[in-house]
Amino acid sequence: MASGTTISWHLPNVPSQTWSSRGAIGMRYGFYLFIDEAGDEGLERIRPIAPDGSSEYFVMCGVLVRTTKYAELAQSFNSIKLKVGIAPTDQIHFRDLNQAQKSTVISSLANLKFGLVAIVSNKRNMLRYRNLRCEAKNFEVARGRIRPLRYNWFYNGLFRYLLERASAECKKWTYPAFGEVRPIQVIFSRRKELSYSQTKAYLFKLKTERHSRSYFNNKGQIDWSVVDIFDIDSRKHKDEIGLQIADCAASAIFRSLDESWFGNVTPQYLQLLRNRFIRLNATPWDYGFKLLPDNFRGPLSDEQRQGLTSVGYKP
Repeated sequence: MASGTTISWHLPNVPSQTWSSRGAIGMRYGFYLFIDEAGDEGLERIRPIAPDGSSEYFVMCGVLVRTTKYAELAQSFNSIKLKVGIAPTDQIHFRDLNQAQKSTVISSLANLKFGLVAIVSNKRNMLRYRNLRCEAKNFEVARGRIRPLRYNWFYNGLFRYLLERASAECKKWTYPAFGEVRPIQVIFSRRKELSYSQTKAYLFKLKTERHSRSYFNNKGQIDWSVVDIFDIDSRKHKDEIGLQIADCAASAIFRSLDESWFGNVTPQYLQLLRNRFIRLNATPWDYGFKLLPDNFRGPLSDEQRQGLTSVGYKP
């Protein structure tokens, strides 16, 4: 084989890596960040203000794992699938599981080795809100014409919070783990209605204008030394175990807080997952688990308060 020839190969349910015939592993990433969401982003009508409105909460969840540990995580998750009667080669959607299966999946996930970052938005204070400043900066191409995007600002804003925390965590561990700085590969669960190229443009704007507090009013910062904007990817849920784990975690957090049509929540999911959230202090509150708006004091049922208290919320 000629010197310098590159061979691409794939492990089942593991992001593809590139190997060189020189024997060097071409995997330059230190961490994977798999992202999925639960709830919806609608702001025109919101439950329970409007009984037929969109969800009160929206959850964006990231599963953070070292690249060297991902194959082990994927194998462990496939074993969890078998516990609930799902073949390892089949995809799993949390919403399709019965109650017993959901409990088994979440209690089992709580014992695996990965980090969780959750950005949770309570949307009551955002009823019919529009961020005209962000809309003016966010564009899409439709029918050959450039027009402003109206809703991506909400999604991108939550992603910013998530990436701030994930990048800080990766920067903290990259030298102990690898002896060098290695970036994150961000992988979204693909959604047809989202423009990921626009998300990259938003990040580029953050990076180039990060010293301008007037435009981006936020105390936190993304650590750009471990983030490559142009390497952000989106893939189908069925093609990545990491995305299936993110789906289960995001949905479980959502079901711990957002009341069903019957007024039910399941705080036990959040209690089970609390040790998987990354943290700076004794609890993951405001770091691995971020609730928006800041200083949230909205109406909570006893069950909702129980779930939030388990991750450090102080009423």
